[in-house]
Amino acid sequence: MPKHPFRLLATILILILVLSFFSAACSKRPAQTDRTAEQTAATTAVSPTITETPTEEPSAIPVPTATAIPTDTPVPLPEVVQWGVFEEAVQIRSSYTNEQKYLEVEVTARFVRPDGSEVTVNGFWDGGNTWRVRFAPGLLGEWSYTIQASDDQGEIAASNGRFRAIPPTADLLERNPNYRGFLRLSEDGRYLTYADGTPFFWMGDTAWRANQLTMSYVPQPDDEGPDVAEFPTYLDNRQAKGFSVIQVVAGFPTQPERVNEGGPTYRKMFSVINPQNFQWLDRRLEAILDRGMVPVMIGQWELAVGTMTPEDLRRYWQYLMARTQAYNVIWIVTGEYGLEQDLEDVRALGEFIQAQNTTNHLVTIHPTPNRPHPAFSSAEHFWGEDWLDFHLHQTWDTAAVRATMLADYGRIPPTPAINAESGYDGMRIWDRERVRLEAWTTFMSGGAGYTYGANGVWNWNDGCCDDERHEPPRWHEAIDIPSSYDMQRLVDFFAPLPWWELAPNEALTDDGYVLATPGERYLVYLPDVPLEKTSARWGWLGKQVAETAVTIDLSNTTGTFTVSWFNPATGDTVVGETVEGGQAHGLTSPFTGDALLHLESTELDDK
Repeated sequence: MPKHPFRLLATILILILVLSFFSAACSKRPAQTDRTAEQTAATTAVSPTITETPTEEPSAIPVPTATAIPTDTPVPLPEVVQWGVFEEAVQIRSSYTNEQKYLEVEVTARFVRPDGSEVTVNGFWDGGNTWRVRFAPGLLGEWSYTIQASDDQGEIAASNGRFRAIPPTADLLERNPNYRGFLRLSEDGRYLTYADGTPFFWMGDTAWRANQLTMSYVPQPDDEGPDVAEFPTYLDNRQAKGFSVIQVVAGFPTQPERVNEGGPTYRKMFSVINPQNFQWLDRRLEAILDRGMVPVMIGQWELAVGTMTPEDLRRYWQYLMARTQAYNVIWIVTGEYGLEQDLEDVRALGEFIQAQNTTNHLVTIHPTPNRPHPAFSSAEHFWGEDWLDFHLHQTWDTAAVRATMLADYGRIPPTPAINAESGYDGMRIWDRERVRLEAWTTFMSGGAGYTYGANGVWNWNDGCCDDERHEPPRWHEAIDIPSSYDMQRLVDFFAPLPWWELAPNEALTDDGYVLATPGERYLVYLPDVPLEKTSARWGWLGKQVAETAVTIDLSNTTGTFTVSWFNPATGDTVVGETVEGGQAHGLTSPFTGDALLHLESTELDDK
């Protein structure tokens, strides 16, 4: 027995009390941790438009630790460049047939802008069990999005989230003007601009077969010509020459023989779309956009040659729009709508596309001068209709270029008109001179743009097309014919000028065509063939003019004007003597062939 039993008992009691104290103190730490976590969750679970950083509350009992991580540190949001592409993939693993995936399963996404407004877009099936949503944020700041599907078994909730739209760098804007935003109409309705208001000069090229294996995205060694990736090589050529638009046909729903690297448009007409085909279309569109150019897409030729039902067409377009809505593209409802028997079918499709157009892309339509509904301009059938944002022309008639463009320019309210298909160099009677004449005539008549075409490019001859009636040259020769450089010279001439301020002014001269900002700048184009002598539909009745003179009336203005002559065929410039306002002046071109007179007020140098 212990010698001092009471002392031992006291010691034991003291130890018990000490242990009890430390146990009680330690038991308070988890409770404090839980409370801090709740506060953190409450602080971070706020409206996506609130960006304040939550304030950290100090711990009541600090317990230093080398591995402690604050639970309320905000997680940085993913960043997307303004007008860049945001994409989210979702998985829906329910058992569906491919028909059901295309025709029945619907995926939508609701985006909340930084200002609190909302926009809803459609997603699309991308093969297997994958659906995607694409979107381009037009406002800077924090966005949130919620994805929904007709199938509530999909892993949808996990895909909801937020991101921050950040401004593009100055270098990126310089290299790629598509980051200025989607194209829209100017405030005065005369031309197109980017979303930030920068005027857009439309110099297009025709590449109707761009989404076919013929115009390959990757090298095909068995082709005749250079062993290169043909489509990217073509785009580099057009970018270097200043082209801003590439016109393509997106799909060939009724022509399964027309394939790209992913196969035909449909796996099964018209109930199973082919996502692999559209993935290669995506690559082509992105290649155009990455080079700072804009794809202008015809959804299909005619209303798919009358073989698709209205329901088939609507579903096809819903899919096409969902895939391309994040890109700076223009949608053309159909090619050569006038070949259809009933224009109400055309109108109904256009109205459907515009109703689905929550991302505010421009929508237009491509006419034909052929029966049963011939028209040089879509304004002849659809002027003033809400679903159509601007008008396209197809002429193949030199006299009609001038007359049709002036007629559309005179319509009120103003609506831009584009000469989207004129004569192609190397086809029928169209040659370099006539193509250049029609390009300049388009702009000098108030046109908001012109699309060039060349035999061997629009129908892309890589050795496939020797049996075609147009006998196209090989593509690698056709992309560099002289008229393509004439288009480059046209672009280079207008680029430094405030061309959007110029307007047709026929009262100033009886010679040539005038664009003017009265009192400041006058452009007079002198065609090498008088246009009034080319009125035959397929004929070339004019003759070459060895020397061209112009009399321009400056009686209603004052001041001194510099005089220069520009040669559209060579790019040469000849400077003349200055002239004074208050009178008419007779001036003679120093060039043989077409020429452009440029008068500029000396007072502009002081502005």
